[in-house]
Amino acid sequence: MTHEPSFDLQAFWRENRQCFEPFSTRKPRVGLTWILEDHFITHLVPMESTVRYYTDPGCTIDMHVQANDLLEREIGARFYPEDVVYYIKGTLEILLGARRVIHESNTPWIESDVQTIDDVKALIDRAARLDLLSAVPDEWRRQKETLRRERGKTLYFGHGISGPATMACNLLGTTNTCLFIMDQPDVMEAFFEMLAEKSVEFCAAFQMEDTGMVRREGFGINDDDCYLFPPRQYERFCAPFVKKLFDAFAPAPHHPRRQHSDSAMGHLMGILNDLGVNEVNFGPEIPIADIRRAMPRAVIHGQMPPFTLRNGSPEDILRRVREDIDLAGHDGGLIESPAGVVPESTPLRNLRAYMWAVQEYGRIYTT
Repeated sequence: MTHEPSFDLQAFWRENRQCFEPFSTRKPRVGLTWILEDHFITHLVPMESTVRYYTDPGCTIDMHVQANDLLEREIGARFYPEDVVYYIKGTLEILLGARRVIHESNTPWIESDVQTIDDVKALIDRAARLDLLSAVPDEWRRQKETLRRERGKTLYFGHGISGPATMACNLLGTTNTCLFIMDQPDVMEAFFEMLAEKSVEFCAAFQMEDTGMVRREGFGINDDDCYLFPPRQYERFCAPFVKKLFDAFAPAPHHPRRQHSDSAMGHLMGILNDLGVNEVNFGPEIPIADIRRAMPRAVIHGQMPPFTLRNGSPEDILRRVREDIDLAGHDGGLIESPAGVVPESTPLRNLRAYMWAVQEYGRIYTT
């Protein structure tokens, strides 16, 4: 690819909407999807304050509009929500006692004050008595009303949910989680049972709070930290959590049951397959052929390494797309996607190259 190819950006995304039926070959080509998160936008458009972006929903919307104007010009579509603000990542962990920390020029993270196993026991006891909706801070509700009154926009408290391993690390600390599951397994089993119960309660209550209805036709979790768990420990502590969420919100086998984990967690794929996970987005260390062998019924969203997408040449991107498509086979079960999210500072010309590669080499089906 000696020069950047010219193609109709808007037409690409119009056709792309027809490319997502799972394991169907009656579609124009392989679909393309990617996630442009907060990490990406904070490096895409000028911001006077990243703290304000994360704490002032009106500012969040203004930044989304500015980013979308640029993205529409450069890659043909708008990607950030402009009518709704998904306010807080890690909402459930915060309501259960963790702290959200935000510093300028950084994305937020979750910190825990848990130090001992007695702190874990106290957390279990507090959670058992907690009414999650009544625990929503008054400031959050004031922000919601202000956004509605001044902008006519909607603030959602729910922001998806972490998987069991990540939620445990957020609430207890990563080192503590690893030590406690080895040294205090009975307490940790009770802890994960509490997390599962509160997660079901949270998802139902906050979907109703945000949208007036509870969806029970599909569910997904983000569980980057699951790679820390050996299979036996994952089966004991985490698998019952995942099953409980799927039973509540994706009860039928055909319902989407998605797991994202951009880590080297290939040792858990057999367990996830047994849990009925049928959409996956895994880390770049896991070869796409290994995913297909371990999870034959799962639609693979991958497997472009994020740093190839950010730092590679257009030729590198094209080569990887062709490799993914060849290794995944032509069964309709591949959605070309980064193995994770689009990393910050990825050049927009590389995203255009990604689009072009999928458009040119993804036409493998007979429609």
